Order: sequence, then structure tokens, then C-alpha cells
Amino acid sequence: MDEQTHHDQLNSQWHSRWQKNEIGFHVSDVQPWLISHWPLFMGQNSSGCVFVPLCGKTLDIEYFLIKGQKVIACELSEVAVQQLFEQLGMTPDIKKWAGGLVYSGTHITVYVGDVLVMSEQELLGVDYIYDRAALIALPKETRCLYMAQLKTLCPKAKQFIITLDYDQSVTEGPPFAVSEQEIHEHYAGSFNVKRILHEDIIEDEPRFKKRGLLSLHESLYWLEPF
Repeated sequence: MDEQTHHDQLNSQWHSRWQKNEIGFHVSDVQPWLISHWPLFMGQNSSGCVFVPLCGKTLDIEYFLIKGQKVIACELSEVAVQQLFEQLGMTPDIKKWAGGLVYSGTHITVYVGDVLVMSEQELLGVDYIYDRAALIALPKETRCLYMAQLKTLCPKAKQFIITLDYDQSVTEGPPFAVSEQEIHEHYAGSFNVKRILHEDIIEDEPRFKKRGLLSLHESLYWLEPF
């Protein structure tokens, strides 16, 4: 199977999960580390534009809007984007872009389509990238393309990245395991990479325990360009 075919199949699987409402990955609260650490990174600067890749219908977007940030996001499933705007209580303006449709509202623009199709035009003005679940949703080959794309299109954007890491010989993703070494391999040449938090959360994740994992490490990275 070539890389493009694998990527297309993965996209099809995500579409299917949203259509069938098989979204156990969706969290019904704002990410706790976002609440505790985003204000520390922002300091007195509460403005700016945040890019949220593979956003689903995350409540984290509403958090950014309340904090006064503008949001640009990308999500493969139009079902997820429709539900996101319903949560926000917004009636979106819907237009077309090169990769599909784009939904927009007050201080928010969401591109419906493949994040790898996005160009500099769609990501113009991005100050921060909030990656809660994008990297871990992508297999390694696609992650490499994704990280290279972000470095090219948003070279000055600071990044807030949350990853999972575990023994891939026991089980496979998604969510996929992303190690600290992989983050450094892709970003250390252009960014100061700081791992802020690193916790074993296996006791809070019974579905991963059922897969046979003895540990499941969640990490928070903060990346600042040189």
C-alpha cells in the first residue's frame, strides 16, 4: 500500500467515525493543561491567532475565544464542524476554499478538509499552534509531512503540543505513540523545545489498560522558534 492510499483510507475512517458518532476520543471538558498552562505562556499578551489542527468539536476552541484569541482551525469531518458551531451558538457563514468548505463566525474560521492541503494563504497571521490531538491522530509517515508543513507555513508560530507515548509493540494507534525523541528530531533545529509536563496516566485510561499497556505517558511541549 502506498503512502497516499494509506492516508486516504485513514481519512475515510475518520469520516466514518463522525458519521456513526463513534467519537470516544472527544472530551467533554476543556483540556486541564490548557487551563493551567496557556495563561502562563501568554503572560500579559491575551491577543493573537491560534491554529487548531484536526479540531473535531473540541471545547478548547471556545476557551480561546473567551480569552480573546482569534481561531483558525481545520477538521476533516463537516459533521464535526457543524456540531462545533452548534456548541458555540453561532450560525456560520459557509464558503468554499481549495480543499472544500470553510465555516466562519465571529473570530473563528474552520476549514473543512485535509490539513495537508492547507497553504500559507489559509494560515496567514497564525501566532500559535495548539496541537492537542493532531500528531497522535496521524501515522508516522503522515506526521512527518504534517510537521514539515507547519514549519514551512508557520515558521514563527509558537506551539503547544500534547502527545501520548506507549509501547507500540503491545498495541497500535490511533491514537499513535509520539516520543520525545521524535519531537526533537523534527523541531529542535528550528525551535527551543521544552517538555513542560510528563505523566503516566494509565490508571485513568482503562481502555488502554485493556489493550495490555502497563504505562501510558502524556506529555506537554512548548516550542518557541529561534
